[in-house]
Amino acid sequence: MAYLPYMRTMLGHEGFEETAYYLKLTTERFPYIKEQLKISFPDLIKEVFINEHEFY
Repeated sequence: MAYLPYMRTMLGHEGFEETAYYLKLTTERFPYIKEQLKISFPDLIKEVFINEHEFY
């Protein structure tokens, strides 16, 4: 949320509503984007497996 004013300025938008469109688009497309990143960069961020017994 802190970057919204910068994003608005970079895109040349007059108000928040115009910029908010891109937030909705990102939210709707996030599962697809996430899957494509996993395929393209499988070792970029490794999955962490947590052993619950280590914390207790």
